[in-house]
Amino acid sequence: MRRAVDRPSFAERSDDDERLAGDHDVGVTTVEGRPEDPEPVTIRARTLALRLGLAIPLAIVSIPFLLVWAFNLVWWSPALTGPGPNPCDPAVDGWGACWRPEQRTFWIVAAAVGLPGAVCLVISLIRLRRTRRWWPWPIATAVLLVSCHLALMQIP
Repeated sequence: MRRAVDRPSFAERSDDDERLAGDHDVGVTTVEGRPEDPEPVTIRARTLALRLGLAIPLAIVSIPFLLVWAFNLVWWSPALTGPGPNPCDPAVDGWGACWRPEQRTFWIVAAAVGLPGAVCLVISLIRLRRTRRWWPWPIATAVLLVSCHLALMQIP
């Protein structure tokens, strides 16, 4: 049993066109006039292998560094609060033991670039099989994590 298809009649013509009123807003159609289904889009096996070859070593290197840097941010969290009640003498205690105002700035910078670096790492792993542009995520991960490392090395 065939279903009747609703098609616009010739009485519903548009003013500026000889086509039927409903025909101009239809996308790509087949010969029979039905809308064409979108083709499934996949990435090639070689592209996926290249992505895996880049993302897996990046994750293997980045995850331990992220854990160490998270520990360092917690360890150096007193840099946010300022100097303690006891005064510090750099000549006696050593330069790294005393609070300096730039430590707060470097802590904030390290946290501000470390967290987006971790997010970019997760996104680069999640979007491996997507067909859209993938390469900015690992590059952003590497740049942000190197920046986090450089800021953390300035804290003590």
